[in-house]
Amino acid sequence: MIRTRRPLPEGLDAFPDEQSCYDYLQKFRWHSQPCCPRCSSCKIYRFVDKRNYKCADCKRRFSIRVGTIFEDSKIPLRKWFIAIAIVNSNNGKIASTELARTMGVTQKTAWLVLRRLHNASRTRSFNRLIEPIENNFGSQDEYG
Repeated sequence: MIRTRRPLPEGLDAFPDEQSCYDYLQKFRWHSQPCCPRCSSCKIYRFVDKRNYKCADCKRRFSIRVGTIFEDSKIPLRKWFIAIAIVNSNNGKIASTELARTMGVTQKTAWLVLRRLHNASRTRSFNRLIEPIENNFGSQDEYG
């Protein structure tokens, strides 16, 4: 049976820009109330850019990326979501060169993304994150 894949740009309609990715991740991780990843305080100040926060108790700045596989990465969240969709649609078996072409990054960057995704896929919390993203990109059953 030949399996046709959904074109990638079609699936990205759920995440048209970087802010929609941040909003999705915030809803998934914090529901309605952001909490400090360092001291777990929910007394938080929000910056105007809607991406950065400051804890009122420990006085440290943080973003939604802190404590996730996206931390310390300059790769935009939208490209991370593309990578997650591609790796999921290929059952985790994709060459870093192919991922690099699809994401529009270097092969070294794609390799690092794959390493983080493979390591994170071993955790329960990351697998919970993938399910809603997978639903936004469409289930594989309707294409197979």
